[in-house]
Amino acid sequence: MNRARRAGLGITLAVIVAVGLVVGGVLAAGGEESAEAQAPFMGLADPKAAYDLRFFDEMIMHHQGAIMSSAGMIADSRRPELRKLAQRIQASQTRQLKQMQTWRKQWYPRAGDSMMSMGGMPGMGEGVGSMGMMGRDAMMGGDHAERMFLRMMVPHHQLAVEMGEDALENAEHEELKGLARAIVDEQSAEIEQMEGYLKAWYGDESTRDLAAPMREMMGRMMGGMHGMGAQHGMGMPERSPGG
Repeated sequence: MNRARRAGLGITLAVIVAVGLVVGGVLAAGGEESAEAQAPFMGLADPKAAYDLRFFDEMIMHHQGAIMSSAGMIADSRRPELRKLAQRIQASQTRQLKQMQTWRKQWYPRAGDSMMSMGGMPGMGEGVGSMGMMGRDAMMGGDHAERMFLRMMVPHHQLAVEMGEDALENAEHEELKGLARAIVDEQSAEIEQMEGYLKAWYGDESTRDLAAPMREMMGRMMGGMHGMGAQHGMGMPERSPGG
């Protein structure tokens, strides 16, 4: 693995594990939202890039986290309902991820490797899949890990829904708008299902309102990582036609 790909792998791993810590930080902060948190993007991609390229780089990373966390539930959950949900998330988002990677290469051939892209990196899932975005909490296993998965995945899905709704208005390619509609519809339905599980199994209210502060905290955490990726020559941005 060359230097740039090693750097990208390290950044990606750090972000995935950090999301679990972000959820905890948001909960501790009381879920307060600032005006800065209103934008649909999370700060994971180059803000100067073309809209569709930026969407790909953020949503690819977003899907990868959900796929790996779902793998942990498929392997370890004692609840058949949760295993079935995780299998559906993993299958659907894997298909969508591959489609986004294909379009990214076709539409932005000069963009280079995204520093958030794990596609084709050998061993990416080894030792990480069972933790995914849940970080240290997942290691406790059992009911605690299942509850944390649901509490984390609801706002995680909500972020994708908001990005998808924004893409329906602003994406440059009609194909991407079609994908955005599928993301909005699928993940909105899954949010309702997960909220039902949280209420029925744990008496928890929805964590959907944590999406905005989660986005803000992720953006702050990612601020220094863009410079790190640039040092290794990764993610050369392609500008919008008018940019």
